Amino acid sequence: MVCREWKLRFQLKKAKSYEEFIEFATDEFNDKLLMLILEKLELLQENPFKYSREKLGKDIYGNTMFSIEVTRDIRILYSVDPKNCIVFIWEIGSHKKVYGH
Repeated sequence: MVCREWKLRFQLKKAKSYEEFIEFATDEFNDKLLMLILEKLELLQENPFKYSREKLGKDIYGNTMFSIEVTRDIRILYSVDPKNCIVFIWEIGSHKKVYGH
């Protein structure tokens, strides 16, 4: 099945909806960085596989996890459920925060 439209689902500790994400991101990142993050999220909605940087194992649902680079240090950690056309956003932040080291 090919997805024509991908839905974003936020699974961050501090944000479970788009509105909560915007509130969190506005507090966490400067305006320029926030715009770059929103651009990357838009790309993920178009085709989450096209921009994936690397495979990172599986999420709690068994979906493959990836990361996409926002800046040299900032990453978005996400997974893809191709059956339901959903992109789960798990973490956004510094390389160290996203990868846990």
